[in-house]
Amino acid sequence: MCSASPAATRRVRPLAGVRVVDTGAYVSAPFAALQLADLGADVTKVEPPDGDPGRKFGPRHRGTSYLFAGNSRNKRSVTLDLKTGDGRKAFRKMLAGTDVLVSNWRPGVAEGFGLTADDVAVTYPRLVWVRISGYGQDGPRAGFPAFDSILQAKGGGMAGGGRDPALTLGYTADKITGVFAAQSALAALHARHATGRGSVVDVSMLDAMAYWNSPDLLSGHALLDAPEPGVLRLLEAPRPVRTKDGWLVVAAVSGQQIKRALDTVGHPEWLDRLKSSASPAEMAETLYELLDTVLPERTSVEWEEAFRASDVAAASVLDPESHFEDDQVVHNQTYRVVDDPLLGRVRRVRHPGLFDGAPPETADLPVPRLAQD
Repeated sequence: MCSASPAATRRVRPLAGVRVVDTGAYVSAPFAALQLADLGADVTKVEPPDGDPGRKFGPRHRGTSYLFAGNSRNKRSVTLDLKTGDGRKAFRKMLAGTDVLVSNWRPGVAEGFGLTADDVAVTYPRLVWVRISGYGQDGPRAGFPAFDSILQAKGGGMAGGGRDPALTLGYTADKITGVFAAQSALAALHARHATGRGSVVDVSMLDAMAYWNSPDLLSGHALLDAPEPGVLRLLEAPRPVRTKDGWLVVAAVSGQQIKRALDTVGHPEWLDRLKSSASPAEMAETLYELLDTVLPERTSVEWEEAFRASDVAAASVLDPESHFEDDQVVHNQTYRVVDDPLLGRVRRVRHPGLFDGAPPETADLPVPRLAQD
């Protein structure tokens, strides 16, 4: 077992030599390219003359969106007007030396300036082109506009179980799709080692959400002859419980863990009540209703320590600042502070993978100014 820490001096750049072109806007494709950049790839962001619209989306600092900044480190930026002949010519020249192209144009846009799957196969046979779309490259909704909330709604996991539908906090569908797009790019690069040829890989947000939701949220409907809506009810039961000064999440899953949790809160007699539940979902719901009556008596930290002593998983709900200061986050060196010439001091998160104990080395580029070469 490797005992090295994230501070290990070994330098590793898993995607050294891989050249990526990111033409994405907003979140999904830029997030896919960001992951490749953080693994050591050389990433160039190609933007229209007015820039990625994500640059101006939401709150801004010094003219740059916070969300854009979070998605754009370790990239260079060039501007090309792909509506012009010169812009398309420069773009094609760039593709000739590119390993991976990541895009999230609406289906038909690339074809409008002459870039098709057939063309790529002939002209750029080693290129891996990852095309992110909302619904797929064809079909009844292929040309519809697609944003995160829309695909959360279409993904099958927002409604059901007797609760009101709710969006997740954050651009879940965009980021999940970006993860699958980056994974698919790496798989296609691996295949290229064997075949010598690249490929056109299509990743739709609809399919990404279906895949993401299938192990749990959709699992109760996977068995056609035995649908079980109680799966959703069981998934909905765990929730933060209010304490004296905040919120606590308790994850007592097995029978022994539940017993130890009840002992910890001083009510072992509740076990018989839980055992009389008509279903696992009802048992879980009852457990949290009971915890609601006792956890407000002590602080989150006091309960966290008490549950830890009983070997029951529990965690205080942290706000962003508390998360940054968490002792394990600090130990893992998950973040570091860098000086960004555009934005000032920036807290930068590292890629979560450690390779033989060391984080991947990158070009460590700041958030790019528009049209920076």
